[in-house]
Amino acid sequence: MRAAGPVAFAGCTFTEAAFTSCDLSDVVFSDCTLKLTEFGTGRYRDTDLRGNDLRTARGIINLAKIRIDHDQQIQLAEALMNELDITIGDD
Repeated sequence: MRAAGPVAFAGCTFTEAAFTSCDLSDVVFSDCTLKLTEFGTGRYRDTDLRGNDLRTARGIINLAKIRIDHDQQIQLAEALMNELDITIGDD
């Protein structure tokens, strides 16, 4: 799909969706379900993901230069650990 002008996804469900080879620069995702959503290679400059749950998102490494809230830093870290299959061991 090709869109000309500003694009916003509001209240959309993208469960197990896959974005590949997309240019989602400046796109806003507002109150969307992104459960197991795959962000493949593409352009995500200034993609606004604030307010969305990113814990189960995939392809985190591809999300360079996005916009998130402070609280989402932990969600991105959790998603990256899941993607890399990292386990935290007990001392």
